Amino acid sequence: MTWTWVRITGLLVRWWLPLSLALGALGGAAYALARDAAYAAEAYVVVAGGDPAQAAGFAAAYARISSHPGFLAGAADEPDSLRAAASPDAPLVRLTSVATDAREAADRVNRAAAALIAYANAHAADTHVRLAPFASAAPPLRPASPLPLLSVAIGACGAALAAGLVRLAAPQARPQARPEPALTGAPA
Repeated sequence: MTWTWVRITGLLVRWWLPLSLALGALGGAAYALARDAAYAAEAYVVVAGGDPAQAAGFAAAYARISSHPGFLAGAADEPDSLRAAASPDAPLVRLTSVATDAREAADRVNRAAAALIAYANAHAADTHVRLAPFASAAPPLRPASPLPLLSVAIGACGAALAAGLVRLAAPQARPQARPEPALTGAPA
């Protein structure tokens, strides 16, 4: 049994979906194993004082300004590692830090929360609101990314989608017309 090009392409046409799923899953697993783990730690800060609408407004303002590079002490050397968001219905600011080490992520976000509290409380006479810690960050137990099962699933689905698109775009094989047998016999 020889493996000819026609036989190989016939197998690929017949088994394109399982092959693409398997290759994509292997690629996703390789990505999950090769990429360094990233840990995300979160700390919460609450805005106290003033009416609730004013406190929620200040929470949104502090969330916007705290993510600017160099605003918080100690965050200048890691400009992309800190994210801040305000809760839409409560005067809370959520600070999130991402690092390759769990303890480092928790330390960074706790330093950023302390710096934000110190900045806001230094201006409390002007704003009439104060910040207080609501929840400190603890070192996370599991990495936030990459998630191996999710990486395998994304790799498999992406490869199947790409293989399906290639299969749809490939020219269709036309069945070859068989020559009709010549009629032989007596002339009419």
